[in-house]
Amino acid sequence: MPIEFKKNAIAGHTPEIWRGECKILPGGFKPKNTIPVGNKVRRGTLLEVNFEELSAAVIKVATVLSGGTTKAPRIGKGHHFAVGDVVAKVGDGTKSPTITAIDTSNSDYDIITLTAAITGLAENDVIIESTEYQAASGEGADATAEVLAEPKYTPNMVVGAVFENTGKGLPAISAAYEAVVLYPSLTFPILSDWLTGVCLKSNPNILFIKQ
Repeated sequence: MPIEFKKNAIAGHTPEIWRGECKILPGGFKPKNTIPVGNKVRRGTLLEVNFEELSAAVIKVATVLSGGTTKAPRIGKGHHFAVGDVVAKVGDGTKSPTITAIDTSNSDYDIITLTAAITGLAENDVIIESTEYQAASGEGADATAEVLAEPKYTPNMVVGAVFENTGKGLPAISAAYEAVVLYPSLTFPILSDWLTGVCLKSNPNILFIKQ
């Protein structure tokens, strides 16, 4: 009787933190922005930790893929955008539409539907959770200046242990204050404004390297 060999595929991914080693802050931090139920926030994901609030905001940022539209762009899997998030194109603070729907049915990308098109949005542009754009209004003493949309949060830590929003209990995010993050393993772009060389500008103990 011939021997039959069978192959089993095991899901996995490349580690985001070199050797898996990082230094984690004591205690956990409550999520400050909305993480969709069922989402897993991987190690190395950027965070803005607020010690006064004991909160951590996940930095939501993604690269635009080809094939979408300016009102319904395609973005890669692994983002953490949620319906209701305000977003802007990095480098253009004059538009800040809100996400009204997220189509996750395709295995290669997600489609986010916006309340308004981001004119000129194209492949390889970057979108980020942002503050809201406010146009100038009024005249004279009652005039208000234009306020451009800008990234809502600035990273100062990274996720130290995988966080999954189960929709139950009191969620807490583990924040690492020191780590060597392997940039090619991440599912999101790193903005140059956040870096000084290979270090996170607001926390030089977080390094991003290619290995």
